Amino acid sequence: MERSVNFLENIVVSTRIRLARNFASFPFPRKMNKEQAEKVAFLTEVGLKQFGQFQKYEMSKLTREEALLLQEDYMISPALMKSKHGVAFVSLDRTISVMVNEEDHLREQYICKGFDLYKANDFISSLDDGLGSMYDFAFDEKLGYLTACPSNLGTGMRASVMMFLPGLAWNGGLKSFLPTLKADGITVRGAFGEGTSAQGYLYQVSNEQTLGLSEWDVLDEMTRVTMAVADKELLAREEMLAKAETECRDRCLRAYGVLSHCAILSMQEFLEKLADVRLGILLGLFRCTSKKKFEEFANDMRPTAFRVANHLEEDEKLCDMVRAETVSRALPTLVKVVRDVDV
Repeated sequence: MERSVNFLENIVVSTRIRLARNFASFPFPRKMNKEQAEKVAFLTEVGLKQFGQFQKYEMSKLTREEALLLQEDYMISPALMKSKHGVAFVSLDRTISVMVNEEDHLREQYICKGFDLYKANDFISSLDDGLGSMYDFAFDEKLGYLTACPSNLGTGMRASVMMFLPGLAWNGGLKSFLPTLKADGITVRGAFGEGTSAQGYLYQVSNEQTLGLSEWDVLDEMTRVTMAVADKELLAREEMLAKAETECRDRCLRAYGVLSHCAILSMQEFLEKLADVRLGILLGLFRCTSKKKFEEFANDMRPTAFRVANHLEEDEKLCDMVRAETVSRALPTLVKVVRDVDV
């Protein structure tokens, strides 16, 4: 595992483990009435008290803006936002969230920065074991944990890694690699999961198969796949420099120039250009003065978070203008162009 820390540092952005669970004494969420849904939420709230403080968010009581902020922070899913009985319990450090009454009664998840599937599993398994000792989860000796969707039967586990893959996006390698991943029970989605597209070269790689596997089988396979994808990404970056060094350097520098001097900046363009700036940092074209502050800056630019922080209405043109001004002011303090670099 020592190799993975350095090998994956500039490729894997974050790791997530999610477990799907259902109470044995209640029907699945789509068949529940209001009273049953509230009971499930109550039992979950009581059970979570043994694990510290959690902030409770009831979807029916949140504004759309408040719900979107949670989604942008990967604490809830788009599906939970639409659930009239949906509730989320979020740890104060924003690493653990338990979604209640989404597709299943519980969707327990732990997110950490970088690559550490086993650490993430330890954290969420501890919480899951605690809740399982208090309540009976729907479980079958042959099928494992019973879930609303058959694709989650078995362990109920989704192990995901968010990967920054500009090289494979450039040479089309990911598209050609997808059939192999699919055959191995692996899926690749956009940053916000099912039904979303990739933004800024960010891809969510996760297991599809849960039935007939143990939790350790899933973790070991996802580790192998992550290493394989990372290997291909590094080779793609080398190929990109070997075949298109000048074009690559030009693209990164142009992206930095646009972000530093534009007057109107859409969210889509910001994501595209910032991804090229990230690539330029990795290639040594730019020097990042503070990685932590750079990541905070990127997070603060997320659409809803940005509007709320700047007290803006949902006026797209005004948001684009303020975004341009904010980025052109902040980026040069965080990222410096490296002169006379040997790419």
